[in-house]
Amino acid sequence: MKCPCLRRALDVGFDHFSMSHFWQQLKKPFFVLAPMADVTDIVFRDFVLRHSRPDVVYTEFVACKALRSPKSRESFMRLLGYSERERPIVAQVFGSEPAGLFACAQQIRAWGFDGLDINMGCPDRRVEKQGAGASLIRDPQRAQALIHAAKAGLEGLPLTVKTRLGYHTIETASWIGAVLAAQPDVLVIHGRTRQELSEVPAHWDEIARAASMARDAGVLCVGNGDIQSREQGEEYAQRFGVDGIMIGRGVLGNPWVFAVRTKRSEPEKLAALAQLITQFNGFWKATKNDGLLKKHFKVYVDGFPGSKTLRRELMATQNSTEALETLSRYFDRNGWIFPAMVYEQIVLSTGCSRLPDSLTERV
Repeated sequence: MKCPCLRRALDVGFDHFSMSHFWQQLKKPFFVLAPMADVTDIVFRDFVLRHSRPDVVYTEFVACKALRSPKSRESFMRLLGYSERERPIVAQVFGSEPAGLFACAQQIRAWGFDGLDINMGCPDRRVEKQGAGASLIRDPQRAQALIHAAKAGLEGLPLTVKTRLGYHTIETASWIGAVLAAQPDVLVIHGRTRQELSEVPAHWDEIARAASMARDAGVLCVGNGDIQSREQGEEYAQRFGVDGIMIGRGVLGNPWVFAVRTKRSEPEKLAALAQLITQFNGFWKATKNDGLLKKHFKVYVDGFPGSKTLRRELMATQNSTEALETLSRYFDRNGWIFPAMVYEQIVLSTGCSRLPDSLTERV
């Protein structure tokens, strides 16, 4: 059953809210930093922006239910906190109830984000059990209802949908067709099915097919999958007809990926890792587990003589201080100057403090 506010908004119709949005102003092909759980928090996004500049950044995804719970403020700060230098920034959420998406969209708008994305591709079983993420591929009617509800709640802010090509098999015509029928402003296609996870090469031929469908529907299309450099992204955008390129795993170990020149020396990569550790520790101050950094040790310390030994030493560290000391000793052994590591303050946007109490009530 629709809540009264959602019913009134849907009765007004989307033409009432239609207006130009920032996605339409971007020079094509534009580049987007993908949302990645336990990776793309405010510290990591700021870190990437210090090395190269994507045109759009995404937050980590967060459950709509979490934003409407008594712990909303804590969830918001940890998962959706952002700074002004990140704009345009899109908040990604997941959910399965239209009324919940409507309320969530209102919150995102009130918090000053530039747009909202509904995740319809996450294969995590915990997300799917809630009827969200990739499970929506098997429920197109519910997916369309969620899109309509979110658009109504956003009142003109752009809505994107990030999804896959299908569930067990590729279903571009039927599934992508259903999404486009609900008229999101932007379609982001991860070029694999839910069953394929990230274990096969992305199907860029199917992304091209989805891009053609999106163009016919008047919807922008962003391709995602296996992009390792800006040059490759520009080539794929032209070859497969997408408006933009989203890069996820390609940024891990390579924060320069959005720049023209991405190859860096071993000392440059290790200095960048030290900076990431410093920023993480300086911002979160032990409120986040330092163990989250270990996924970065694996990708930064690879492919050069002695990397296996250094990686093992870093993985054995217990905290950020020990990790920095380990890197410093490695620089000394190689006769390199270890750069001074000073935390550079990350200032939260004033929008982060605008959490209307009325929006935390259950719908």
